[in-house]
Amino acid sequence: MREYLVDYDVEAEADVDHIREWVTSVQSREFAIKYVNRIFDEIETLSYLADSLPESSYGIPRLYHPNAKTMTVGNHKLTVIFHTDGDYVIVDKILPSAMMKY
Repeated sequence: MREYLVDYDVEAEADVDHIREWVTSVQSREFAIKYVNRIFDEIETLSYLADSLPESSYGIPRLYHPNAKTMTVGNHKLTVIFHTDGDYVIVDKILPSAMMKY
């Protein structure tokens, strides 16, 4: 089984910041930090799961990369759009899962 290093595109890093800000607005700061850490932990599993996930057939992920793959995290509330490049899994974008229906 191949193992990758997980890296975040600048846009995905901004998405994480927005998620943290939103959760902080409805919950405590401590809860937001724990929530985001759980999201990071789930995304980190791509280091060994990336090859087992198929390329996405949806149009939105392909806007970010032609070989985009997706994974849902956060109790299926968020969709992580990513691709592999050499020894890396690159997280391109993190979107609310409801947006993936378009």
